[in-house]
Amino acid sequence: MRKILLALLAAAAVIVGVIQVAPDPDPAPEFELAQAGQADGAEANPTVWYCPWIEASDVLNSTISMATDVEATIDLTLLNPLSNADPTLFSFDLQAQSATGIDTGVLLRTGESPAIVEISNGPAAAASLQSADGLVSADKCTVSVPTEWYLPGGSTKTGSFTQLRLFNPFADNAEVEITAHSEFNLDLIPDFAQIDVAGRSWTTIDFEPFLPFRDELSIKVTATTGLVIPAMIRTDQHGEAMWIGSSPSQTWEFPVVSPGKLEPAIAVVTAGDDDVTVTVDIVTEAGIIVDAREVTLDSTAPALIPLGDLALAPYGVRVKATAPIVATVVASVADASDDLGDGSLDDVSPSTTIQDADTDTTEATEEDFARGLAGTTGIPELSPSWIVPIETLPGSATTLWMMNSGVDAATVNVVALSEDEFLSQETVQIAPGTIVPIPVPGEIGIFGYRLTSDVPISAAWEIVGDRGVALVAGIPAG
Repeated sequence: MRKILLALLAAAAVIVGVIQVAPDPDPAPEFELAQAGQADGAEANPTVWYCPWIEASDVLNSTISMATDVEATIDLTLLNPLSNADPTLFSFDLQAQSATGIDTGVLLRTGESPAIVEISNGPAAAASLQSADGLVSADKCTVSVPTEWYLPGGSTKTGSFTQLRLFNPFADNAEVEITAHSEFNLDLIPDFAQIDVAGRSWTTIDFEPFLPFRDELSIKVTATTGLVIPAMIRTDQHGEAMWIGSSPSQTWEFPVVSPGKLEPAIAVVTAGDDDVTVTVDIVTEAGIIVDAREVTLDSTAPALIPLGDLALAPYGVRVKATAPIVATVVASVADASDDLGDGSLDDVSPSTTIQDADTDTTEATEEDFARGLAGTTGIPELSPSWIVPIETLPGSATTLWMMNSGVDAATVNVVALSEDEFLSQETVQIAPGTIVPIPVPGEIGIFGYRLTSDVPISAAWEIVGDRGVALVAGIPAG
């Protein structure tokens, strides 16, 4: 149904331009909900979701997945990089407890086209995925628009490239200040003191010319006028990863950090002026390893906490800090020349398990998998209710992960969401201090999940295959 509908509307929706210039589209419809500072959750009211990294070209495809718990109207706006072209608009309805995916290339295939997704009712949420031969990246879209954003996990070391997308979906112009920290502490760049982003436009900054040969790069974006949504795009010879900025928290959860055969690490940066002690708990299918690693984080430099030596995959992570920090998981192909440890980490042995640790967790999605780069922001607060928009790809395995880091067992009602029909519902038990996977069938049209638990949990999903890998955090349902 979706493909037929999109094909019929494509000719009317696509606007063709003849001159490619810097993005400066004509005004799009006004959206009343700027939602500055709102929590990044699928609230039970009308919401506007912002997806900064959308691109459809002759080699790259983008999909926006949307899931809702109630009947809702979806208004999708794709901004156009052609200066004289109006935004592309597309509206449709979703019934209660349903989900769908929109191939943005059917509507607009002119390159970069950040998206605005207006949902009339909730709880509901949106996520985006980009794919090509040998590439896949994904992240949730955001409904929160704070004035300060933190984006750890970048790198410009040899073979690695980091870009920053600044997306201004609003009518008013925005001015932002960018602050960069690396292993050399504060990196002052005069060009970053004030960057203008026109209304309903975007700009992308390549950091290699400004800050080359940085193993660890953390970016802070401060809006001094207006509002923007920043996204970090990191690439290397193995793949691409993308994640949206975050606000600080003292706790972070990552229900999955070890996709495929990649080596995971947690990139952390402090949000204050004092040193911070950060501890990492490893949560496996068999039990939890408490205080598996500890690091003292300098207030002026980011850190990369290696995880690959702490447990056998698959596993999740809980990060705790003595003051607010921002944490991002970065999983990459192991390189013998890389040294993830920087001498600041205390090599603390695993100390506590609350489950039998004899379970074999060594099985991987693909035994010979050696492609990809993945990253995602963490989950700052647990919730008993989740909406998880999901995408599947041919030749790739998609898995939903749920993590119970608490002391009580969780009973979770898991409902698979499709476009217009009931698919499946099951009840899953999650023991304290464990993770549980749910493989997502790729052939029956699942585009999301609705999770309801009797105790707070966290949720995320991964996609692993010959194109690459992606990690995406779930979205609390209000």
